[in-house]
Amino acid sequence: MTGLKGVQFDLVDSLDEAQRFLSWLGQKRPNDAISIDTETGEIPGNDRNDALSPWKGQLRLVQVGDGMQGWSIPWDTWKGVFYQGMNRYEGLIVCHNIAFEAKFFELHSSWKIPWHRSHDTMIMAQLLDPLGSGALKSLTAKYIDPYAAHLQDELSAGLAKNGWTWGTVPVEYEPYWAYGALDPILTMRLFARFWPQVKEGTPYHYAYELEMNTRRIVTRMELNGARLDLNYSQKKYDELIGYTEQVKDWVKNTYKASVTSNAQMARLFQDTLGAHIDERTPSGQASLSKDQLKYFTINGSEPVKQLADVMLKQRKADKLAGTYFLNFLNGNTNGFVHPSIKTMGARTGRMSIQNPALQTLPKGDDVVRRAFLPKDDDHVIITSDLDQVEFRMFASLSKDANLISLFHNADATGSDPFTEIGREIYQDPSMQKSDKRRALIKGVVYGRLYGAGVSKQALTAGVPEEQMRSVSNAFDRRFPGMQVFQKDVEALGMRHLHLEGQGYVNTWTGRRLPCDEDRVYTLVNYMIQGGAAEVFKSNLVKLDQADLTELLIVPVHDEIVLNAPRGQAEEIQRIVRECMTTTDGWEVQLTADVDGPLENWGAKY
Repeated sequence: MTGLKGVQFDLVDSLDEAQRFLSWLGQKRPNDAISIDTETGEIPGNDRNDALSPWKGQLRLVQVGDGMQGWSIPWDTWKGVFYQGMNRYEGLIVCHNIAFEAKFFELHSSWKIPWHRSHDTMIMAQLLDPLGSGALKSLTAKYIDPYAAHLQDELSAGLAKNGWTWGTVPVEYEPYWAYGALDPILTMRLFARFWPQVKEGTPYHYAYELEMNTRRIVTRMELNGARLDLNYSQKKYDELIGYTEQVKDWVKNTYKASVTSNAQMARLFQDTLGAHIDERTPSGQASLSKDQLKYFTINGSEPVKQLADVMLKQRKADKLAGTYFLNFLNGNTNGFVHPSIKTMGARTGRMSIQNPALQTLPKGDDVVRRAFLPKDDDHVIITSDLDQVEFRMFASLSKDANLISLFHNADATGSDPFTEIGREIYQDPSMQKSDKRRALIKGVVYGRLYGAGVSKQALTAGVPEEQMRSVSNAFDRRFPGMQVFQKDVEALGMRHLHLEGQGYVNTWTGRRLPCDEDRVYTLVNYMIQGGAAEVFKSNLVKLDQADLTELLIVPVHDEIVLNAPRGQAEEIQRIVRECMTTTDGWEVQLTADVDGPLENWGAKY
């Protein structure tokens, strides 16, 4: 470890070592900060994957350190020493992925992470380098010493040789506890490097504070979990699996092919039904992607349309069954599911949710959402969804006077902005929200936002390309500011690329979002999607300040789902609407819909 000369590892395994640790903890040090880390494992007899689950795993070591010395404390035998020291310690605490440590301490100890004086070097790294890895060892190799993590190699060899897992390796095995003791040292080295760039007075400070507060709030949601209707989940799983089996049998009996074989179905479409497949796999084989099948449902012959439609429905049913309902049935803990929420799951800063993957839920789905219940019979569900937030931000940033005026009129009258735009473009004042032409307007707006061309917009909207192009051109004539804004952002990104070697934009919090060298066109999307994520997170902070954190269930897309006591539902709805609405700083106010009280999440739709 050439970059870490002089570091020291210690194991608390005696009263003398315990006293040394307590004495060391009381010392003054730079930034008045220490780092805390944990080593966890599966409970013997359980699945090895449980080692990282706070609900199914166990604490084995707790490590404490600064930039020069790391201590490993065997949890079962010496946790009292940790409690004694940490209950006295009043300085800063630094973690790398603080949520992981917080959840294990919450569920397996009497000591809790003091969020008000804690920091997270993973969040710092993700803010400062969105394109890089947030993993501790990768960051160490990049910023400290490429050889600093060599103990991991020795430990891995020892585990393999002895047949140990993270749950069975003896805590006194030196490569194990020394590997653990290194992590807080590395974390403190990263903190010393990153903290000057995110502390108060720096351009990244507001974004960092927002992310830390969001991480604290979301961790509470993860711990509380979401209650499931397991009877409904079992019923829907059986129905969906039954449907997929019917489709498989129908395709086999009708066409002598397997619906799950891309090669067989591609041959069927091309050779038997005479359809041409444009999509290709990376290896050059014909691909029946979702887009290709949707194209067939619009442009194919009747047999092609029918088969493509059946395949799309079969795939959807299979995903709903496996990704959601099977996960609900097998992954719940006492009737509750505890999703893993990454607060910066995407480059733009948007959240992602795993186990189950709720971020992939389509808007408007009621089948899966129906499985989510209030936490008990004395509560109901309330939901709040940001109303067209990305379009509203797009309009504000474009400064297109016509578009901004239209939004103001729509908000004043309670009408729908897309419908108002349609009335302008089609010169049809009688057009209603239910009009199919509204989908074309949405296709143009969100196609621009997500970098989709006219052909992709047409496919999404389910209309011929010529029709979509006509709508797109009419939109530009009426609202030219959006196109000008797009070109200006791309030009700025190119200027940064030429002068600094990296194309990027800044969100309203000052967060820098870089793009790949050949994808400057994505910067408009990054600016707006990243900004919308920050607006949503700032709204979560407002809900927290209103003392509603314990009622929050899960964030999905731009929607937050809450529990509410039955007798207080109306008042909580009022507070939620106030917290989720942003009027300052934007040409078009950022509004939110609030729905409830509901007996389940799906009842909204």
